[in-house]
Amino acid sequence: MLLVRRLIPADLDVFREIRLRALTDTPENYGSIAAAERAQSDEEWLAKLAGDVWFAAFDEDRPVGLVAGRAREDDWILYSMWVAPEARRRGLGAKLMGEVRSAAEDDGAREVWLHVAEDNDRARRLYLRLGFIATGELEPMPNDVTRRRERLYLPVTAGSS
Repeated sequence: MLLVRRLIPADLDVFREIRLRALTDTPENYGSIAAAERAQSDEEWLAKLAGDVWFAAFDEDRPVGLVAGRAREDDWILYSMWVAPEARRRGLGAKLMGEVRSAAEDDGAREVWLHVAEDNDRARRLYLRLGFIATGELEPMPNDVTRRRERLYLPVTAGSS
């Protein structure tokens, strides 16, 4: 049975496990590297967990997905989306994104936005299918300036553009 829920400080070990797994599985899609995060103290991990809204997907008790959302002025950024290879194509990406969207709506945000690597076709198709709008705004990837990422956004409240 698949479940998505917000992570809390008591989930520190689960959070660390799933985040490191994501960074190891597809390191090219993140602005951080597993070795650097693996070296962080429990306090640093807890600060990261408390600083943003993190949701994890579970298959039974096993963590198989992760996403984060961060409130900004009148919008939210969605980042660190990842679903384990064995759990893909089961709707978890949509469920994880839906949790961030709901949190953003509850916060009164006008939109949720994200960056997706220009060559990450699978993720791009998912975001577009979920209603995100491509902006055409491209910038270099943080860890590899030979690759680019595009900004996509999703209006979440009435009257947003």
